[in-house]
Amino acid sequence: MMKKIGLTFVAVVIIALGTQGCSDIFGSKDNRTTDEIFEEGRIDPTLERVDGYAALTPFWGNFDNPTDVFVGFDGFVYVTDAVGLHALDRADLAPRRTIELPGAVSVTQDRLLNVYVAARYDTVISELPDERGEQTWNLPAVYKIKNLNGAGEITFQDTLIHPFDDNSRATTASEQFRLDRSRADNDELVEFTGVGVLRDNKIYVSRRGPRNIAGALEAGDNTVLQYEPVVEDGVTTPKMRNINQVRSLNPRTPSLLSAIGLSDITTFINPPQRDRFPDDRNFLIAQADQERTIPFRVLQVNVVETPDGTAFQPNQDFLVRDTSRADGFLYEEGKFIEPAGLAVAGDETGYIFVIDKARHKLFQFKPNGEEGIDPPPAAVDRSRNLTVSFGGLGNGPRQFNSPSGVAYFDEIVYVADTGNNRIARYRLTTDFE
Repeated sequence: MMKKIGLTFVAVVIIALGTQGCSDIFGSKDNRTTDEIFEEGRIDPTLERVDGYAALTPFWGNFDNPTDVFVGFDGFVYVTDAVGLHALDRADLAPRRTIELPGAVSVTQDRLLNVYVAARYDTVISELPDERGEQTWNLPAVYKIKNLNGAGEITFQDTLIHPFDDNSRATTASEQFRLDRSRADNDELVEFTGVGVLRDNKIYVSRRGPRNIAGALEAGDNTVLQYEPVVEDGVTTPKMRNINQVRSLNPRTPSLLSAIGLSDITTFINPPQRDRFPDDRNFLIAQADQERTIPFRVLQVNVVETPDGTAFQPNQDFLVRDTSRADGFLYEEGKFIEPAGLAVAGDETGYIFVIDKARHKLFQFKPNGEEGIDPPPAAVDRSRNLTVSFGGLGNGPRQFNSPSGVAYFDEIVYVADTGNNRIARYRLTTDFE
């Protein structure tokens, strides 16, 4: 693979793919046997009944420190780990399809069923100045992949590579000056940490890194970038281009509109909303920087059109906390230590899920930012939410070890339980039902 963007570099990414067809890899999504196995015996009868999320066993293993999980619009499960990207059916019965992508940390899918993976990209760069000569660099990248679900030949549609796909660094000089390992802010220290999709298949990418200078022509490393499909001669192509860096997000000073050490991003466009997608460009971000005191580590950013153009605004509504209704809130100072994964339920519940790596815990909130769920009809106290967040360090069915990813699909919550090398699954249940 050869690509030229201001500099010359050669990709050395290694890809390992199975050669089976769609039916051999996954079988049919309507396979009755698979559906029955998935639907029956889901909650282990030997486990203690709980008011909240009950474990669906067995959990899925044979991963190498899984970092993220996403259930796509096609109904397949995508998992990133130290090896790369894996595609599974929702019962994990068929052989998995794997692509080796070192440094894979986040995965999502757009409505055209393209899969996006935030990972790393090894390149040989041969046009560096100052007699640095040819060097190999390991840079953050987002891969756009088609047909990983077995629908056809697997194709890499595009690869977005930092800094070459940031239009605030569109000149050769701006691309080159941080490709110098003597610098404490060199580009190898930058990370892409998450990808979120919109209704029109544009995407957001969360980024973090060491260089965040106010007023600089180039965007700070701590930011959210927007990409859209490239249109040529009136035809939309698979290629993506950077159209904006969200400079309203302060990369250094904590606030309700900051972006300090971003660890993930998600939007409100998620499966299974096949027939009714909101025209919603808002997004959630997680700030995981451990060297800063950040009161509100998970933020919702509202995107609105004004007479002066697009504006990115804080969600002030989450500051309203009705303690008569809930015990916890999304905007609660010190609520999170190291949020690592975010997800929004794509059904009528609109639940917001946050994985806290340091607390080893899954938090669940209502769309209004209140922690928990509406009390069941038979609850003794129907005036307060039922808190269903859970976790703690361990390897039990409701414990985690440094989890880093979360997904939701068809009333099932999936957790990338990194330290336990597993994907855990849960269904909401209560003893009141």
